[in-house]
Amino acid sequence: MMTIQNSKFPSIPSSGPRGKIQNLASKVKSFTFVFLVLIFAFCLLSLNRVFAQTQNNYDVTVSPIFFDLSANPGTTITTKVRVRNNTTSPIPIKLGIQTLSGDLNGNLTLKQTAGDYTLSWIKFDNDAVLTKPLEWTDIPFTVTVPSDAAYGYYWAITFTQDVNSKYAKNGVSLTGAAAVPVLLNVVKEGAKTSGKLVSFVSNAGFYEYPPVKLTTKFENNGNIHIRPRGNIFIKDWLGRTVATLDVNSQQGAVLPNAARLFETSWDDGFITVEPKMEAGQPKLDKNGKTETQLKIRWDKLLDLRIGRYTASELLIISTPQRDIPFQAETSFFVLPWKVVIGTILLALFAGIGFYSTAKKFVLKISRILGLSNKPQLS
Repeated sequence: MMTIQNSKFPSIPSSGPRGKIQNLASKVKSFTFVFLVLIFAFCLLSLNRVFAQTQNNYDVTVSPIFFDLSANPGTTITTKVRVRNNTTSPIPIKLGIQTLSGDLNGNLTLKQTAGDYTLSWIKFDNDAVLTKPLEWTDIPFTVTVPSDAAYGYYWAITFTQDVNSKYAKNGVSLTGAAAVPVLLNVVKEGAKTSGKLVSFVSNAGFYEYPPVKLTTKFENNGNIHIRPRGNIFIKDWLGRTVATLDVNSQQGAVLPNAARLFETSWDDGFITVEPKMEAGQPKLDKNGKTETQLKIRWDKLLDLRIGRYTASELLIISTPQRDIPFQAETSFFVLPWKVVIGTILLALFAGIGFYSTAKKFVLKISRILGLSNKPQLS
């Protein structure tokens, strides 16, 4: 019988070719493992970020965007507001009522008025609701008008997170709010609908390029809110109407004893100025001013704005009996002087070139025909 004795095979030195290959393979495996770990961690962080953004987004749609109510004293109005939850998570909403007032520009703003007894006129079935994901929720409410009510009352229904809800306590942290104006005119003797078109001006008398900003200041000197609306007609120096613009297309209200500014922009033309955008927002320079750039619209090649323009405004406020008109007019100049100078220089150089070419052509023809500039003897 043959006996095989244990023996050690000679090892290959690590400094040899095979050793180098093994070391390289080991490094590749280590690098691959670390790379995969980093990719996994990045994906995990990305998912957490997306989840957090989804959970923290107060994304709701409210309809209608305002209530314009009229009622007799001693009556009750029953209506509803609708809220759509645009997220994929339930949103607990707390309902509230605040008084509305006008700021320096007449825009409606929320006002903290402690002890305002009119806040109790609006009642909800429940002051807190849970909106389901991607669904509309109807919220009924009533407005009770006392028999001794005056003429105009203005509130806002507010929608904020219900911090007492279990959904809020379980990690759903929401920020933001929404508000719906509720404007009430009480129909009674002595109600006065009246207004005044205080001013209608452009923000400059001269523009190189559009847009032209037109500002209307309208004052309510009645005792109920009004919604002035109408149009601005822009005519060029030939008397042609080149644009018709809407004023107060959003149906903004002017409260009694207040004035409101309505801004309208005319930005139609071959060459206009527009703000530079960066990440969906206007780009600011080092001084905090919006950077602008020229925009050329080749489909409006014949609409190069130049000369004197007149803007005529016609507004109306409506009453149950008739519409009350208001009129105003302003003018401004648009002169794209760089384009004008460039066109003049181009035409001048083109004329010089044409004259030089024509002169050479005439001289050449004269030589061919043997014509002489010498005077001929009679």
